[in-house]
Amino acid sequence: MPAVYVGAPADTNEYTLTEVDGVKVYISPFVSTEKGLKIFLSGFGMFKGLAVAPLSY
Repeated sequence: MPAVYVGAPADTNEYTLTEVDGVKVYISPFVSTEKGLKIFLSGFGMFKGLAVAPLSY
């Protein structure tokens, strides 16, 4: 699963800016977006965080 960080990357020229479910996401050129992306909540309790994954259907 790709890494997820809050905020824009230091060098935005290396990434593609896309909006997914109303959230702006900078995507590495190494992540496949052909079938779309999904943003979801992962973890539990106080360890919850957002994750982004390519759709694979």
